[in-house]
Amino acid sequence: MSVQHHCPNCGSSNIVKNGYTYYGKARGKCKQCHRQFVFVRQHPALSDEQKRRIELLLAERISLEGICRVMEIKAHQLYAYMDELYADIPADLACSAAEAADIELRCIDCETDELWSFVLRKTNKQWLWLALDRASRQVVALHIGDRGATGALGLWQALPEPYRQQASFHTDDWDAYKQIIPVHQHRCSQYKQHTNHVERFFCTLRQRASRLVRLSLSFSKKLNRHINSIRFVVTHYNLSLQL
Repeated sequence: MSVQHHCPNCGSSNIVKNGYTYYGKARGKCKQCHRQFVFVRQHPALSDEQKRRIELLLAERISLEGICRVMEIKAHQLYAYMDELYADIPADLACSAAEAADIELRCIDCETDELWSFVLRKTNKQWLWLALDRASRQVVALHIGDRGATGALGLWQALPEPYRQQASFHTDDWDAYKQIIPVHQHRCSQYKQHTNHVERFFCTLRQRASRLVRLSLSFSKKLNRHINSIRFVVTHYNLSLQL
């Protein structure tokens, strides 16, 4: 148990008593931001060390309930910090993408492929489209949507501008790519060796993101959290390559 002497929202000490909750707990109110809260918290706020460990665990193949058990915290505490953490994911996935000048000096090859996943039920398919830079092995862009031309277009629009302008893209023979990628940039093949790097990364991704493991109970119930959890793991992966 911990007594809340300051507003948990703005940190102000200008607080007053504000009656009791349904369960009989004394409630306070911040006169500065008008946030209501209980004075005695049943579950203390997460410490900086707990947050650091949660960040590491979220990038491994462990269920959310498993993280709660390991950290000895409640699910609502984990979900609240996850939402806070996912809001800070950079739009570029922390990828040190090639600049336009670099692409002009050397050939940039990307491999693209799609990975099946689902949200809530297996009939609600959500395909992960991903582009991987062959040279750096970093994930340049990703998109989650259907497996048709709309999904391919989402991946294309997520690519950094220099890649859309001049990079070459190696794909399998899936028709959606042919509808979106310009002919002079598209390298289509029926053989897996032309997309073996991105295929290998999918194996790594399944080992790091429990939501993508086949025959697993660790599936996503909300699309937003499904997308953000994958973006978080990919960002963590890109940063590890830069160390």
